[in-house]
Amino acid sequence: MTRGFTPVCSNADVRQHFKECGITYNDITEGDILALVLLLNREIKKSNRMGETSVNTMRLSKRISINTKPDGSINTCFLYMSSHYFNDRECVSFNRDGFIGIAGWADDGNSNPIRRALLVWCDDLKKQKEER
Repeated sequence: MTRGFTPVCSNADVRQHFKECGITYNDITEGDILALVLLLNREIKKSNRMGETSVNTMRLSKRISINTKPDGSINTCFLYMSSHYFNDRECVSFNRDGFIGIAGWADDGNSNPIRRALLVWCDDLKKQKEER
C-alpha cells in the first residue's frame, strides 16, 4: 500500500479477470488497444488529480509497440508511461507467451489507475464478444 491508497486488486486479479471474461489475443484488435489507451489516459489523469499517483506528472506515453497477425488481431502489444523523472516504462504489455504485464516497476498508487482501466476494458471486450 502506498500513500494510504488501497490496491484496487492485484495484477494477478486483473489477469484472472481477463481469462474469466473469455478474452484471448485473437479477440483484440488495434482498435481495441486504442480504446484501452483512452481508458488508461482517463484513469491516470484522474489519479493524478486525486494524488493517488506518486507525482502528478504521470502520463501515458505516445509510444505504442504493436505487432498484429494477418487477421488484424494482436501478437504482442506494449504500452508505456512517462513522467518528469522517467520515460517509457512499461504500462501494459501483452507478451508473445500470453503473459500480461502491468507496470511491474510501480507501487499500488501508480498501478491502481492501470488496473481500473484494464478491468473496465475487459468487461467492454467481453460484452462486445457476446454481442457478435
